[in-house]
Amino acid sequence: MKKLGIAVALCGSLIWSPAHAKTFVGVLWPLFGPGAAPGLTEFVSELKSMPDVAVTTYPHESWSSLVEDIERQPPGTHTVVIGYSLGANNSVRVANQARYVDLIIALQPSMLAPTPALTGNVGRMVEFYNPNPWMTFGGMGSQRLVGENIEYIANNDTHLGAPFNSGFRDLVKGEITKFAVEDRQAEIPKPLKRAQLPQSRGLKPTEERLTHQQRDFAAKDHQQIAQAETSKVQNAVQPAHFSEVSFLNTRDAFVQRRLTIEDMKDYVARTYLGSPAVEFNDDGL
Repeated sequence: MKKLGIAVALCGSLIWSPAHAKTFVGVLWPLFGPGAAPGLTEFVSELKSMPDVAVTTYPHESWSSLVEDIERQPPGTHTVVIGYSLGANNSVRVANQARYVDLIIALQPSMLAPTPALTGNVGRMVEFYNPNPWMTFGGMGSQRLVGENIEYIANNDTHLGAPFNSGFRDLVKGEITKFAVEDRQAEIPKPLKRAQLPQSRGLKPTEERLTHQQRDFAAKDHQQIAQAETSKVQNAVQPAHFSEVSFLNTRDAFVQRRLTIEDMKDYVARTYLGSPAVEFNDDGL
């Protein structure tokens, strides 16, 4: 039973471990913890309901534990740090100690605590603050952090009302959603490119070879058509030729012959047979 209990506890720790989430969110509470930040407590519950998001909270003075948890995240996990009041001050220390943080949201850092300048490797850092210290209990939410890559958003929120700010909440959720979209796009397989075989130097491109083949076929077609037309002409002319020859022969049969003196003598002899002989002189008389 003892071994079974250990196994169940281990499985439970793996299920709830932030190492299996695609986005790990670390929240640094203000002074006096979550009891002093009802708006942030409510927002943490909303973040925990988001898919593929693991949220862990820390007292502001335990920022080093947050650095350790960030360093234990598996490759490909997005990291987000949210700090409120003194937690916002110490979010800078997390950025300076961690190897990399995707997003840091500093919500009304306090002027009552010293804060180092931002020197760490951060993808994006945004600070919400109220420049009027009299609206944040004497400056508990009015410190302007120092750093080259910090985006500043000034507002008129009281210190207790800052976590209810819709701009603050929408920014955090929007960035987390953007991470999820990028992950889904990265998982979509890219279409494979068709491999192209190298062409032989001795062969011409396919289109050129097809052109020559088409030319050969066209030449053969023209030759066959010419032969067929020639045969038709010969067949059509030959009967006409025979008819013409026959006609010429027939016409020659009716051509009158030219009579000679001998022909006339022969005609008289045959016509007047039995009559005295008729002599003709050389002139035919």
